[in-house]
Amino acid sequence: MYHYRPTEAFERKLKKLARSDSGAHARVVKAIERLLQAPDESDGKMHGSHRGQLKKYVGRSGYRLIYAWCSSCRKVNKHLEGSCPFCEEIPDDSVVFYNLYRKTDAHNRAHP
Repeated sequence: MYHYRPTEAFERKLKKLARSDSGAHARVVKAIERLLQAPDESDGKMHGSHRGQLKKYVGRSGYRLIYAWCSSCRKVNKHLEGSCPFCEEIPDDSVVFYNLYRKTDAHNRAHP
């Protein structure tokens, strides 16, 4: 199992989701647990402000997780070194979760 490394912004959004929609929160938590078992099971790479990071859709709820799997990111995205606030601190077997948003909420796609 990989190490869970959420950003502060991700944790805030996850807590807010727990208060507003417990069902969606439970689905997101299950998706996180699955990604910690197999982080390579993404739904593709992101473009724009999250360029190079991975995305995972969470069921029919319309939520999207934005994350990076450190060992893969370090091998493939050498050009992104230094853009991750945790890069120097955490081991390769970590999964960093950056953002959580509804696909329909375009204003939430950028980093907070």
